[in-house]
Amino acid sequence: MRQKLSAILTASLLLLCACGEKERSAPLPSTPQEVVERTMESIKNLNIETLNQYTDNYVQTYHNWVGIPTENEYRVFNELLQPRSKRSKRYLSAYLLDQKIMEHLTWEITEVREGNDTAELDMIITNIDMAKVMEQYELQILENILKSPELGFVQFAADMAELSAGKDTLISIIDGLEDHERSVIQVTVSAYQDNGQWKVHLSQDFINAFWGNMYTDTYSENFNQQTADFEKQIEQKAEQFTQKIEKWAQNIDK
Repeated sequence: MRQKLSAILTASLLLLCACGEKERSAPLPSTPQEVVERTMESIKNLNIETLNQYTDNYVQTYHNWVGIPTENEYRVFNELLQPRSKRSKRYLSAYLLDQKIMEHLTWEITEVREGNDTAELDMIITNIDMAKVMEQYELQILENILKSPELGFVQFAADMAELSAGKDTLISIIDGLEDHERSVIQVTVSAYQDNGQWKVHLSQDFINAFWGNMYTDTYSENFNQQTADFEKQIEQKAEQFTQKIEKWAQNIDK
């Protein structure tokens, strides 16, 4: 029985070693187009290890006063790359939101211009319209403040203290989007040779494109109008609240 078990374990280890050797011997991307394709696939599938291998995602490491590393900084998926348990609530809520966003990601490389050690690739990147999602999210926050007793700031602070609350709300908004509510962005992506390996530069325009225009500075006219209306109502409510406090203070003095 022990010999049989030992044989099974030995065979399993050999199989794992063979698989590992196969992965290690997989050829690196030989062209700018290939490295961009692998980068986009790693983003869509949240394969962060591959993403870091083929891009300049890593920025720097922060240390405490005795020089011990405390946190790493990355351009994208920063929450998923911190040295904490993947079973934590913080990691899980971030992963589920990122997964929900990236499952809609598609792309097309339309032109490649290659030099000696650099290249530029024109792309069309399509994803859900995260700019619209964020607008709806911000409007919902303002609406909740108005609906809550008094100014609702205490409840708002409590909601934000629950880390997953905001991300769960974003997922709900994404699920409610129509099929036509998509972000389609044309962007030029840069690639370069680093020690004989092609890598992709994660520029802010490129990041914004595959995140569905999440980081745009442009807001829709409808959003601007609605926020202005909400802010006016909140100011009126704040004034009423202040008057109530002042009246209460006067009664205490009497």
